[in-house]
Amino acid sequence: MRKSEFSGATVEYPDMIAFAFNPIIINVYGKSFDWVKVIIEDVQSGVSHEESREMYGESVFFDISSYIQGFFDTVDSNKVDYSQKGASDSRLGRKLDISIDVPDDSFGFSVFVMWGAMRVGERFNGSRKLTWFKNFPFSVGLYSGASGSVEVTVDGEPTDPIMLTGQGLWNLIPQDINAVSMLVFNLPGSDSFVSVFDHTFDLTFKGLTNIATRIECAIDNSDCGVYLRWVNRHGMYCYWLFLPGDETRQVVNDGEFIRNNMQSYSFIDGYHGGTGRKQRKSENDTLLVCAPLVDGDTYDFLFELATSPVVDMFSGYQDGVAQWKGVNVSVENYVKTSASLQDFVCTIILPELNLQSL
Repeated sequence: MRKSEFSGATVEYPDMIAFAFNPIIINVYGKSFDWVKVIIEDVQSGVSHEESREMYGESVFFDISSYIQGFFDTVDSNKVDYSQKGASDSRLGRKLDISIDVPDDSFGFSVFVMWGAMRVGERFNGSRKLTWFKNFPFSVGLYSGASGSVEVTVDGEPTDPIMLTGQGLWNLIPQDINAVSMLVFNLPGSDSFVSVFDHTFDLTFKGLTNIATRIECAIDNSDCGVYLRWVNRHGMYCYWLFLPGDETRQVVNDGEFIRNNMQSYSFIDGYHGGTGRKQRKSENDTLLVCAPLVDGDTYDFLFELATSPVVDMFSGYQDGVAQWKGVNVSVENYVKTSASLQDFVCTIILPELNLQSL
């Protein structure tokens, strides 16, 4: 966390990046004020929230993560434009201007907040290996602390770089890139800005200068299966093509019978005239999917599918635009064994179908 002095008090506040579902802490202490107010403004939308608190002695504490989570409520993941070449804003990272106000004085700072939550022992935006299923929509998530260029290597041969216009959480779209076996994106390290953060966990994260981010995308030409997309805990889109398994269909009754005892007991065509009926049936479908014989790193990558609240299933193209259907993943136990290779299996919950209602 960063620390500064203003108006005779000490303020501790988040570092240059934060995650919306981790605690985002502001501490003010060392001097007594009648009140302390925090104003959080989303630079992109102009929407702001504020909260005022009285001090307890000479200290006051704020956790503004709940306010920041609200800025991501309108994120529409279906608007990823896979026809766009180069880099596009993923809208899963937002720059916030934060003001700490006391009577007759104010202190301000900025922080870049991303969807998700870091875990102890993780490195954010580090080098990694992915699989590019070439017959399906695909993007690569990348954070950059400033403007720059991403080096692109196709099957061992360098090609035109991708330009980044500033700090942001970017989608790299491999449109018109004809790789056969391997596609590599490399964001060089810099001593003037930070794009990689290590596993130090103290509510904020230690930036590493001169550390490059190298992302290797192995090519897979499979053309059938269940293709899923989800947002991981680092605010990046992930993709995988699963083998479909058994489908379970459950029909559910949802209705009630209403009797009007004020009418006579006359039967017409087998129905009691004094009874009204209301009945509804719905269908709940689940689908078992499997990624066979994956290594430990890939298993960890796929496990984040089960922890994501944003999961979409690819439904084909309409007028050249990728169509996605929101699904969910069943809550269950996932056992990672000590074997070098194992199957990853999960159950997809499809949207409920309203069959008939009388």
